Amino acid sequence: MVASITLNHHEKYDGSGYPNGIKGEDIPLSARITSIADVYDALRSRRPYKSEWTHKEAVTEITKNSGTHFDPVIIDTFIGLADIFENVFMELKD
Repeated sequence: MVASITLNHHEKYDGSGYPNGIKGEDIPLSARITSIADVYDALRSRRPYKSEWTHKEAVTEITKNSGTHFDPVIIDTFIGLADIFENVFMELKD
């Protein structure tokens, strides 16, 4: 599973991702889930090239990309769990 996630978590639901340009449910479920967590963490975290985003900004951006970057069914679940994402992020940040 780790190899599958590592290989596929940059694939996009619409097929515009990499490395293989696979789309939709051809992307393993574990990678579709991980892609959302990865982007959430990247947006919320400060990087040398950008400031950290707020929780609300990150959720808005991720939700906006439902059906293109992300699986819309998983986005629906993400929205319902967004407060948990924020809590976990804050716990791990410290």
